[in-house]
Amino acid sequence: MNLVELQRALRQLRLGGMAAVLEPRLLEAQSERVTPIDLISTLVSDELTRRSDRLLERRTKDAEFRTATRPSTPSISTSTRR
Repeated sequence: MNLVELQRALRQLRLGGMAAVLEPRLLEAQSERVTPIDLISTLVSDELTRRSDRLLERRTKDAEFRTATRPSTPSISTSTRR
């Protein structure tokens, strides 16, 4: 299986985070002589981080937080006249 086929398979397995960083991680592993278990651990960690980030983005969007400035509060008259 070549790199393109592996990335396609990862996406099919819904591991898009791994697929996105696979090539740079493989190059890093080759240049730094990373052990296979460390490479796999890094790829899994990347996938978990991506999922966590996407979940936070989705929940923030679903919460519909107001991003505009708050309307000014009505002024309270301090006058003692009646």
